[in-house]
Amino acid sequence: MQVQRNTIAKLLSLQAGEEETVWLFVAYSLLMGAAGAVFFTATTSLFLINFDRTQMPLAFMASGSLVYILGQAVKGLRQRASFVRVNGYLLVFLLLSIGGLVLVGSSGANKWLYFMLFLWNRVFVFVNGITFWATAGRIFKLSQSKRLFSFISTGEVVASIFSYFSVPLLLKVMSTHDLLFICLFFLLLCVGLMAFIYRKFGERLALSPLAAVSPETVPALADDSVNRKPYYRLLALLAFMPVFGLIYVEYLFTVLSKEIFPNKEVLASFLGIFFGICAVIELLIKSFLYNQLISTYSIRTGIILLPLGLAGSFALGSIYGTFYGTTSLFFALMAVSRFLMSSVRKAISEPAFQVLFQPIPLAERTSLQSYIESVPKALGSLLPGLLLLLLTNVGFIDLVELSYLFLAIAVGWSVLAFRVQAGYRDMLQLAVLRSIRSADSADEASPETEPTEARPTTATAFTFQEIETLVSSDQTEGRIRAAEALGRSDRYHAYKHLLTLLQDAEPSVRRVALEAAGQSGRSELWPSLLEHLRMPAYQEVAGSALCAIGEPVVPTLIRFFNQSQKVGELQIRVAGIIGEIGGETSLRFLRTTLNHPILAVRHQVFNGLKRLRHRATVTERSHVLEQIDEQIALLVWVAAARLDLNALGESSPIARALCEEEKRVIPNLFNRLAVLYGDDRFDLISELLTHQVDDIREYVIELLTTTVPDEVKSDLLPLFTDMPLLEQVRRCSVNYPQQQLSVGQRLRDIINKDFNAISSQLKAVALLELPENDSADPTTLLVAHTIAPDEGVAETALYVLKQVNPARFAELVRQMQTDSERAAISRRVADGLEPEQLRLWPFIQSWYADKQPSYVH
Repeated sequence: MQVQRNTIAKLLSLQAGEEETVWLFVAYSLLMGAAGAVFFTATTSLFLINFDRTQMPLAFMASGSLVYILGQAVKGLRQRASFVRVNGYLLVFLLLSIGGLVLVGSSGANKWLYFMLFLWNRVFVFVNGITFWATAGRIFKLSQSKRLFSFISTGEVVASIFSYFSVPLLLKVMSTHDLLFICLFFLLLCVGLMAFIYRKFGERLALSPLAAVSPETVPALADDSVNRKPYYRLLALLAFMPVFGLIYVEYLFTVLSKEIFPNKEVLASFLGIFFGICAVIELLIKSFLYNQLISTYSIRTGIILLPLGLAGSFALGSIYGTFYGTTSLFFALMAVSRFLMSSVRKAISEPAFQVLFQPIPLAERTSLQSYIESVPKALGSLLPGLLLLLLTNVGFIDLVELSYLFLAIAVGWSVLAFRVQAGYRDMLQLAVLRSIRSADSADEASPETEPTEARPTTATAFTFQEIETLVSSDQTEGRIRAAEALGRSDRYHAYKHLLTLLQDAEPSVRRVALEAAGQSGRSELWPSLLEHLRMPAYQEVAGSALCAIGEPVVPTLIRFFNQSQKVGELQIRVAGIIGEIGGETSLRFLRTTLNHPILAVRHQVFNGLKRLRHRATVTERSHVLEQIDEQIALLVWVAAARLDLNALGESSPIARALCEEEKRVIPNLFNRLAVLYGDDRFDLISELLTHQVDDIREYVIELLTTTVPDEVKSDLLPLFTDMPLLEQVRRCSVNYPQQQLSVGQRLRDIINKDFNAISSQLKAVALLELPENDSADPTTLLVAHTIAPDEGVAETALYVLKQVNPARFAELVRQMQTDSERAAISRRVADGLEPEQLRLWPFIQSWYADKQPSYVH
């Protein structure tokens, strides 16, 4: 049974802990869907039988006006009552108002009562939009909303299927008016279930929207705020267009339906079957297409699909109607449009549209949703009603001409929908930055911040003769003052004294002299600065001094890069300095070094190109794409390694090392994406993904989804989406197949991985972990890595070999005496090296804070 539940949850994209909440909303949508389907079928049939086509626009206008008035009332209530209380009032109002109209109609038929009931279809939609979607938007997070919003409304579709198809059968035993009592029964159940939901999630829903908004940071949402905020204006227009389209299409569809089915019962049966078929297709779309569509092509696809489909069907219908009139095929094409407004709108467009609200602050979101339901959507009923009323009273305007008008509207709607992607992406970025600013404000308010200690400086002015005297002073402080003064001196021979201080035995003097050499900028000092790049103790300050010199030193750095005998660390450092200095010469060098054989050098090259805002040219594009593919493959390999080593625990040293390796690869990947596509957002996304900011991670991932172009999206997104590690590896295995290995085999795989691809720290941890987690003898592998190009890895291999096979270690030490470099490392280990003395231990010691190998003491 548990296996079946897990299978169903996986099929429905449900994750652990979501089931109860999701099924509550599905049950509510089931009841509301049944009530709405029966109500719509009954009231539409009663209206069409009692009124002619010229009165439909009046009904649309009246319904729009009614919703607008109701929206203004809700706006006033929001200022006086909580979110939960206002929604409760709305549900009770819907139940009592429909109940009152139905009871009045039972006492005697009156066609104007049916007119009022027809208007209440829009009230139905208004109340459901505020209560259901606004509540779901508060309870579900952004990542959940993309995945679940379509599914939680599935109950409405299932109910609609049964309701629509049962209408023809029910009409055999009851009248059309009596169907409304069934609607009331389902509405009563809806009120009870929503009350239970509000009690269960009261803490999440208790936030008072107006109290949560800071007037200084977020403007109050007034009637004209949509005009001030482009994204809100876009949302308002996108909310207006489907309602406008629904009214317009429904008018054409119902007019043609009434002409073909003049009998009341036959018309009701036809509508029940038609909308039942629409509901079946809607269910299929929600179950099997929506998640795949949105995850593959983003939210934008859900927004643009409906207007594009309507434009296509109306284009065919208009052309056909021009030549053959409003015959059956014209009706069929209008029926296709009505199907799109029913199935595609409810299965894809509405859930996707609701996701667009998620990056908006919670308080503003609630107010904006109420505003959109009451103003743009009300106008969506009012304006098409007014337009149709005017056009239908013009003698030469027929249904064909009306279809041409809507074709133009659908084209404009499509253009509008294409623009939503940029606005949505900008709002995601604002949501991320807003969260970062909040975190920064909290950090600034912390009293625990320690002031940084600055090196004391002197403002005393010296003559050049006094400086020369201080250069040879026996006091360290005197030589430091001399170095500082020489850096500011414009005397020609000042550099000679700096050269002397650059050879000073005291490290503090030499560091100040290096800073002074950068400040001076004299070319005679450059060779000494370059030599200090080779010295670990002075690399950082020498690099800063070269950066301070700027563009004049770049040609010298390029020659030094090309002539360096010891590649690797030195070339990496020089490439980083050139990229930081910038300028045309630096840019030309970096572009010619795109395909350097050392991966770490390429990392620095792309970091520099990104800093210089260079965008890959046509000839560079294929090389950059190839390297992006290489970095994605490395991330997939890291994910597969984490999956295989899960048995050791998430807090094991190797698991921590793999997480750090992932953080090291991500910036390199996104630097290449920034160079390829020229989008600054990649820098922000990389920073936030690397630092694992959990509170805003879902917004970051969504920002990534809307930023990454389609050509790399399918390969990249699974690595960052909210899904289990196993599923990530499985989805990536299409283009980046991975082996499933045992713990020992995976550790060996890490150790044997190309030195050019992964860090020495990860290899060192794998070497330390191997003896305890692999039953096979590791001697051969350890011996092979004692001559590794990285001295830290070689030293770690020697250390582990000494613990697991002392005899082989002693033999190897004797063999290494002919190699001076390896002999020094081996003697260091043989003399009783402690783990804390390993070269790489400072980088990995934190991963061993809780657990160490048995031979590490």
